[in-house]
Amino acid sequence: MRLTIASFTALALVVGACTDDMAPMAEPEPEPGLAIRITATIPPGSEAEYCKFVTVPETWVTKDYIEYTPGSHHAGVMQTPYTSIPTQKEDGTPVDTSGVFDCSEGVLSSWRFTKIVGGSVNAGAASILAFPDGVGMRIGGVLLMNAHYRNGSDAPLVADVQISFDTTTADQIVYEGDLLGIYNPLIAVPARGTARARMRCPIYRDITIATTQSHMHERGVGFRASINDQAPYYVHDRWQDVPVGYYESLHAKAGSVLDFSCDYRNTEDRRVYMGLRTTDEMCVVTGTYYPADPRISSCLDETGKVFGGDWIGEGTATCQQTMDCLAQAQGLSATADCMLAASPAVSHESSEVFRCFLRAQEPELECGLQIQACAAR
Repeated sequence: MRLTIASFTALALVVGACTDDMAPMAEPEPEPGLAIRITATIPPGSEAEYCKFVTVPETWVTKDYIEYTPGSHHAGVMQTPYTSIPTQKEDGTPVDTSGVFDCSEGVLSSWRFTKIVGGSVNAGAASILAFPDGVGMRIGGVLLMNAHYRNGSDAPLVADVQISFDTTTADQIVYEGDLLGIYNPLIAVPARGTARARMRCPIYRDITIATTQSHMHERGVGFRASINDQAPYYVHDRWQDVPVGYYESLHAKAGSVLDFSCDYRNTEDRRVYMGLRTTDEMCVVTGTYYPADPRISSCLDETGKVFGGDWIGEGTATCQQTMDCLAQAQGLSATADCMLAASPAVSHESSEVFRCFLRAQEPELECGLQIQACAAR
């Protein structure tokens, strides 16, 4: 299986939004606290991403406000580990980052970031980053703002994106909160067919969920999220104008799981997989919760170094058959085909062996226990 753990884990940090409306955006009212803005011109009939680095003092944020010109695929702000604004990509390519710059080659492959700290699924809609009194999220240092646009018209589109934050001081904080950014990259939708991408993520401590929102592309026809096997607390059938769920007492106990799924209907004559472009698909759950735990935020294992969730297959393959398929898989699309063909009954064992294959230098030597458990199923 040719798929590195670094490239796979990075996918957990992506959140997006899509629309093709081309109406002008009203100038947003300034909000108190911190504001970041990008403006750029998108050529007709094109898809492009623009980025901007900013340095901000360490502060606590409690709510965000997003306004952007319709046509956006996503608008988001990420916390980075940089101590100063970088002037070259991770591969050493020089980039003029003194202002807004083109990053259409992809943010994941070019820059490092640790988590999402704000973003939008709907222009001018309800805020997904919204904490109750006494809860906030700590940000500071170098942030990266990213706006991804698709201009389907025959005229240039002036894209204008502003994300503002309400801020507070440390003495007002009782609990540190965080933003979920869980992205299931194992998606495979057959030509002229339907499919589901489902994942179950571990919860390591008692938490309270304050808001929830999902993201899919235009093939998305259903989304649901639940705690364990309880009735869904968030469910809808929309890939755009996606509702935000607000909760006052939605609690999840340590040891439980966050179960979420995306349903798709593909009307094209080609198989569709996960990807960052609008011609691909996504399955994302996001929202605010507290107290913060980075492992919960990104669906990581107990060590915080690799994916910790279980992917729920929709097929009939045994774990041994799934493992054999993974051993031959070349790339993420083939991996998705293998994992989604597994029987739901072997989801945990197939996910465990997949995780070990990702991190192992020599899987046959390092993954003995996982291989043995999988072979028995």
